[in-house]
Amino acid sequence: MKNTRFITFLMVFISAGAVKTTTAQSTGFKLSDYKNPDYYYQTLDLNFDMNSSMFINNNNTGSKVTTNHFSLNSGAGANYSLFKNSLKTQTEFGTSFNTGLGTSAYNYHHDASRIESKSNSISHFENLNISGLKRFYNERQRYFEVNGSVYGQNIFNSDHNKLMAYDTTTSKNSTEQRQLDHSITLSLLAGSGRIEQVQDARMALYLLEDLQKINREQRLASDEEVLALAREITLLKYKRFFDTRLRKIAEISAIDSFLQKKGISGTADAAYFTSLNDNWNYANNPVRMSGHRIYLGLETGYSFSYNKKTQNNVDTVYSDGTAREKNASLYLVAGFNCEKPTSLRWQNSSSLKASVGYSQNSINGKSGGFDMVYAYPYSQSFPSVKLAADYGIGYYPNSRTWLTFKWWLLAGWDKEMHGDSKPDKQDFQNSLYAYTGPQFHAYYYLSEKLRLNLTFNGEFRLNHDKFTYTVTEGNPDHQTTKWWNQQVNAGLTYNLF
Repeated sequence: MKNTRFITFLMVFISAGAVKTTTAQSTGFKLSDYKNPDYYYQTLDLNFDMNSSMFINNNNTGSKVTTNHFSLNSGAGANYSLFKNSLKTQTEFGTSFNTGLGTSAYNYHHDASRIESKSNSISHFENLNISGLKRFYNERQRYFEVNGSVYGQNIFNSDHNKLMAYDTTTSKNSTEQRQLDHSITLSLLAGSGRIEQVQDARMALYLLEDLQKINREQRLASDEEVLALAREITLLKYKRFFDTRLRKIAEISAIDSFLQKKGISGTADAAYFTSLNDNWNYANNPVRMSGHRIYLGLETGYSFSYNKKTQNNVDTVYSDGTAREKNASLYLVAGFNCEKPTSLRWQNSSSLKASVGYSQNSINGKSGGFDMVYAYPYSQSFPSVKLAADYGIGYYPNSRTWLTFKWWLLAGWDKEMHGDSKPDKQDFQNSLYAYTGPQFHAYYYLSEKLRLNLTFNGEFRLNHDKFTYTVTEGNPDHQTTKWWNQQVNAGLTYNLF
């Protein structure tokens, strides 16, 4: 209750401080009226990193002791993104590849006792992530969607240790461990409706409002001109430039040319261009959405994990352990998403998704040549019913401050079966669960140098398990667990320069 009161007070305080009296440029214009033009946008980012350390210590107080330590780690990666929007399609695609290599060495030597210890290690990893979606629309805004993802990861670690006393090896061992993870998901959906980003229309309105505030507005813009300015902003954002300085010049010049040609702006002086630049830097965030979608379809997924660990020591004692885990699922899903900008400053968001289907998990392995014993090598949930929903409110009083509040819910029912294998599976338990809680985020622009960030997350969990196997007499045949967790993160940023 105290946390709820605190958040309510904070929302009122920030709202009161952020609200400014402004005159709408076009009283009949709505953000939901904006429809994006066709655009095609790609980005490619490359990243490289390297860090190293070295430590040498010599102690010569009676007996010489030397300690050396060295480490080197490096990494590289690439991220590619593609966005495409047209009357007939919406496309999003992204892929990332990352790799890293690390090595370290440690050496300890004690002259008096003639003890020497050495160890070294090497490790590397590679991962690839690909995801994308494409919606195909007809004239009636009905669509067919394909979306999916592929993920793969390889991790390898090798450690070698050696201990010597009086020039004789007393201990020597090595460990190698490899982990492979792969997963794939695929969804086929059919539905109706369309959701698009409309923050460019929001920027257009702020640009025109600020012209009025600084008395550089020659006449009031019509709704059609606001839409045309928003489309110009969108096309400029997705135009390719390789020099950020030239990009900013081209963008501000294009907006100025539009306003001058339409006869909307008056004197083009320092205050005028400062206003354009200020809005271009700030008024486009955060993302605002408009529209709705309903859908029905299938979702499926498969994942595989493999772990192997090998150990050796000087006495030739050898152990080899492996573990394999597989997961598969298939669900029939139905739901809707709705984004409604009720005004320039207020936003309502809601979503609902129901699914019913099947999931299974199997795990097996061996250690030192012997099969490993797992509590439940095979498990299955059928039917598995899930419901996910949320409702949120966003408040955007100006181009620099915003507050969002959302309440979310995840609930479901599973009939679980366990066994040593699929043919041996037996009833185990029926599980009913519900997870819910609030989420709040505030970004408050106190000044050009001072910003406030606040995030609150709360989660309440309720699980009820009814055991369907033969319960030993005297033991309960059901259990209920409750759990509450909350997190508050606050940050105050001050720019010195």
